[in-house]
Amino acid sequence: MSNQGRASQVLFHIIFIVFCLFTTIPFILTMIVSVSDENSVVKNGYRFIPDHFSLDAFRLIFASSEIYKAYSVSIIVTLVGTGLSLLVTTMLAYAIAVPKVKYRNVIALCIFIPMIFNAGLVPWYIFITKYLHLKNSIFALILPMLVSPFNVFLVRNYFKSLPPSLVESAEIEGANPLYIFAKIILPLSTPITATIALFYSLAYWNDWNLALWLIDKRELYPLQFMLFKIQSMINFMSSGGNYGVGNTTLPSVTAQMAMVLVTIGPIVLMYPFVQKYFIKGIMIGAVKG
Repeated sequence: MSNQGRASQVLFHIIFIVFCLFTTIPFILTMIVSVSDENSVVKNGYRFIPDHFSLDAFRLIFASSEIYKAYSVSIIVTLVGTGLSLLVTTMLAYAIAVPKVKYRNVIALCIFIPMIFNAGLVPWYIFITKYLHLKNSIFALILPMLVSPFNVFLVRNYFKSLPPSLVESAEIEGANPLYIFAKIILPLSTPITATIALFYSLAYWNDWNLALWLIDKRELYPLQFMLFKIQSMINFMSSGGNYGVGNTTLPSVTAQMAMVLVTIGPIVLMYPFVQKYFIKGIMIGAVKG
């Protein structure tokens, strides 16, 4: 390797290391602040080596058993919602990707219209509550986000990139469309299905707006909304002059950092399993027309 090649390689590694530091240092700081004493954070600001360590923020978050119920609700909603969304999205995308399907362009147009026009929150709320009767139901956290038009077209473009000869040879052998879809198309579509699985799981896990609009029962609160309620309570008590209870200061700032760690845990564990498919799936699905 020439000196110029070595120099460019060293420069690339330096840039890569600096970029990694910029992305990991805020996360490390978040972890440290979450286990820091609230008084030291308020007095001295964020530090990588705090004056005093404290688990008060985590004790406050997990003080009630409701947080565990909220965790279970979020896990159920994410797993069930992601599975149903994958099923509906892939079947719908395959239907509009097959040239033999009648009115596939009309169906694609009906899917595309919601990407451009929005009926508004009030008609949507009336439809969900008065006609579908989903209020105060766990399905209220799943069905409104079941299909993403963007993901449908992403998967359709990926399906269209597969060789048509695979389907033609299966049809010659007498395979029906459902068998072709389940046994041939889906096994070849792992990159795109893993990619949209990540998209859907992130959307379900991070959503709290649906709970705000449609859920009144505390036992159906998802994790994000429960943490939102806890943070609102802390802010209310702090702004009302009840910042300290006895000799103890409410962990307001440190609680925010602790909530970040509580919420991102499952997603961080899931991402390594789909990361190797992510770039391939998103590139082929987005570029191929």
